[in-house]
Amino acid sequence: MLFAVSCALLVGFFGVVYWWAASAFPWIAVHKRIFAIGVIAFIAVHVATRWMVIGWHSAVADGVHTTLDVFAMTLGLAAVPLAMLRTVTWMASRRSRPARSDQVVPAVGVTRRRAVEQIGGLALLGTSGTALGWGALRGRHMFELTELPVRIPGLPRALDGYVIAQISDIHAGEHVGDRLIAEGLDVVRRARPDLIVVTGDIVDFDASYAPSFARKLADLPSRDGVSAILGNHDYYAGADSVVTALRAAGIDTMVNRGKLLRAQDGGGFALLGVDDRWATRYRRAGPDLDRALAAVSSHVPRILLSHQPATVDDWAGRVALQLSGHTHGGQINPGFRPAELFLRYVAGLYEVGGTQLYVNRGFGTVGPPSRVGAPPEITRIVLVAG
Repeated sequence: MLFAVSCALLVGFFGVVYWWAASAFPWIAVHKRIFAIGVIAFIAVHVATRWMVIGWHSAVADGVHTTLDVFAMTLGLAAVPLAMLRTVTWMASRRSRPARSDQVVPAVGVTRRRAVEQIGGLALLGTSGTALGWGALRGRHMFELTELPVRIPGLPRALDGYVIAQISDIHAGEHVGDRLIAEGLDVVRRARPDLIVVTGDIVDFDASYAPSFARKLADLPSRDGVSAILGNHDYYAGADSVVTALRAAGIDTMVNRGKLLRAQDGGGFALLGVDDRWATRYRRAGPDLDRALAAVSSHVPRILLSHQPATVDDWAGRVALQLSGHTHGGQINPGFRPAELFLRYVAGLYEVGGTQLYVNRGFGTVGPPSRVGAPPEITRIVLVAG
């Protein structure tokens, strides 16, 4: 399904570009068959290199596929403004048509309109390509360590200043390899956490990347170890294989489970983890907070790990803090967050019915390996006694 949607979108992007280009550069319309062959070849190479990366982990194929991904996203980012530009110039050309057959419109009018289409369209494509190219070469490597003090009602004084390092949406796979993982985990070390939590999407589409990442993650210093939950991409890749890899490395994988941490420090706090919201598509129970809560006392403060932030609406007020990911902070933000047109919770801290929700921008990328206006994030959460 995802493959079919991606191909349909790509064909749509090319269609918009052709609509603009055929008007701005009439010779393209004359050679539309060559354009169509080029589109088919592009999609074929894009698909082939993706499978070469997944099947054989080919570095050459990865480089080609990354370049094609950035090009495809350039078309996607420019598609809407190109369509608007083409619509405006088309309407202008309609208005400039002679009212009577004996009237003649000077050729300069047509030339100016075409010049606007040419310059405007090329500027849109150039700007989009430059931004996405920067996001691929630099933006996705610019990890930020976000300091977040959070007041937790009922937290024992002995745990005031307790540090949780949150990692989310690693997407280990074709675009998130050893170099990027090493850069991100170095930031986690700088956080000097008491506890490390991973809020889902450990891998992208291939579970074979999970064991290597899990071992590296488990080697990080933290007195209360590493706890993780699953995300939707872990189910795409094979949730059972991901869980096996995490647990083999000593990472506590929490699927609708709860546990008490630091009980010796004034009673401690409950760490809860629920399954991904889309797990039901794979004949799993899905998120079950009641089941997780059954394992802990009702008298301790609760911190919940839930991959998709929208789940907070299902249990607002029942936990003090929910840590989520999934959205990547929009990942590609051309001066604003388009994701906010469709999603209520995209990045940062929210107050929802008595529950504090923090949405991490994520570690890796999905789709085009680029980040613009949404740098990758490690969150250093400092608990404050309430």
